[in-house]
Order: sequence, then structure tokens, then C-alpha cells
Amino acid sequence: MKLLLVNPNVTGAIAEVMAAEARRSASPGTEIEVALAGFGTLYIENRVEAAIAAHAVLDVLAEKGAGCHAAIVAAFGDPGVFAAKELMEIPVVGVSEAAFLFAYTQGKRYSIVCLTERLRAWYMECAEEHGLSGRMASARAIPVAVPDITTAKADLVAELTEQCRLAVEQDGAEVVILGGGPTAGLAREIADRVPVPLIDPVACAVKLAESLVNLELRPPEKGSFARPSPKPARGLSPALAKLIDRG
Repeated sequence: MKLLLVNPNVTGAIAEVMAAEARRSASPGTEIEVALAGFGTLYIENRVEAAIAAHAVLDVLAEKGAGCHAAIVAAFGDPGVFAAKELMEIPVVGVSEAAFLFAYTQGKRYSIVCLTERLRAWYMECAEEHGLSGRMASARAIPVAVPDITTAKADLVAELTEQCRLAVEQDGAEVVILGGGPTAGLAREIADRVPVPLIDPVACAVKLAESLVNLELRPPEKGSFARPSPKPARGLSPALAKLIDRG
């Protein structure tokens, strides 16, 4: 099985952090191919950057999706994931989507812990867009500045762990999701410091993608994720234009 892990930002160091956790989580025989956005921002924190990232995700999928069995949109907030599901004939999974779904199996109330206030607001919107916000107890951001996003997992482990504990003690969370690509793998490292299950979105996305591939579900021909009718396009990358006009 070959999974395409699409990093929607342009920072290779963040892609490497996510790729390491994806490969640790993958089943034997699953290959993880990592692809970086061809344009965009250092990391994605708001709606503007998410809109840019969505286009970059579609570009990567159009160029590199052939030969892959499923794809993962590897930015918490899932930029472009619904469009990607509509565009591609292989399963496409968002890391947020996977984390929310797995959290639902582990408790009645979940919380998200992340790095910044802007991310917190965006992640709450993402849960609503997926229709999975009904059990959200809270979304928390650490109360300090992030000096270097590429080393945030190591630099801010104490602050992130404390917010996980507060989500349980003060907000009643029965499950905690660590949101954000830069923190991939941290749930595994601090699991014994938080008294409820900690969810790693990248790990969940890998397992969900593998399951969807193994189920061998047919691509939808009806509904909102069915591929749209072809139409002429202008100004797109050659690979994306070919998928849009299919001619």
C-alpha cells in the first residue's frame, strides 16, 4: 500500500516531523510518500493561508496522486480536504477529520490543544465543518509565544502538556487531541503524563487511510464527493488542469 502524505505548507522540517510519525504508525508494507506544497506559507494559521494551502494541496494531488492508494492532507484544519475528496478517485483523509473520528470512539467529550490562538479558532471551525463539534469540550492554545514553529514540539512540551491536563481537569475532556503538524509524535511521548487518551492526528490519518484502502469502497458517482463534470480551465498547473477538464 502506498499513501501520499501532503504537507500543505512549504516547510520541510515540519513535513519531516509528520513523516516520521506517519511511518511509525503505518502497518508493515505501507509506504509513505511525502510531498511538500509548491507554494504557500511557512505554516498555516488562518483562513487566508488555508485558502492558499487548499490550492497547493490540489496541485500536489494532481501531480503525485497517480499510483497512490490513498492520500492524507497533513495539516490540522484540513485545508482543501473536501475539494480533494471531490477531485480524486482514491480515498483522501484529513488529519483533523481522522483525529475527530477517533476521539469519538474514546470518550464523550474531547478537547483540542494547539500552539496559537489563531490556530485554536481555525481548528474549532474545522470541527464544525466536519460536523464533529458536538462533543467538543474545549479548544486550548498555549499562553506563550512560539519562537520557532519547526522546534515547537521540543521547545514547548511543558506548556502543551499543561494545557492537556487543564483540558481534563477544568473542561471535562475525556480525550485530548494534540493539533498541529509541528507537534506530530508528541502524544506518544507524553501519554503517561495525561490521565486520558491522547490523540495524534497524523497517526489516526494513517490508520484511517489504510482502513479505507482495505475496504475497497467504490468511488462515489452520486453525492457531494462525486467527481464534477469536466470543464475548460485556464491558469492552472498542467496536472491540475488535466484533472479539471479531463481532456
